[in-house]
Amino acid sequence: MQTFVLGRQADFSRPLILGTIVVSIFCVVVALFKDVPDIEGDKKFGIRSLAASLGQKKVFWICVCLLEMVYIFAIVFGATSSRPWSKLITILGHSVLALFLWKQTMSVDLQNKFSVESFYVLIWQLLFAEYMLLPLVR
Repeated sequence: MQTFVLGRQADFSRPLILGTIVVSIFCVVVALFKDVPDIEGDKKFGIRSLAASLGQKKVFWICVCLLEMVYIFAIVFGATSSRPWSKLITILGHSVLALFLWKQTMSVDLQNKFSVESFYVLIWQLLFAEYMLLPLVR
């Protein structure tokens, strides 16, 4: 089966594949994590969020693991690049983001709502950093 766009065969390039996977995982993490700071409200109003069902700590670690896995995927993806500058930027950039995420994860106090909300903001900041890295992937 061939797919055509504007009369030409669709091209699923390396940057498109990486970008789609990374942004999709980030969207899942944002959707899961948004309920973590307010589990009490979800329980009070009968909202059956994953955070309310599994617990704050489990969902927190699921989100962190998903993000770290996507960074490992991006690092491996970058290592297979044929362009040295893209390989360097992709590996270095995602390694720095993965280490920064891990460092920040260790300082989150799940009992402190401000700490959890700050981590949620960090997830968005990491997504924006990803948007800056993706154009450099080849």
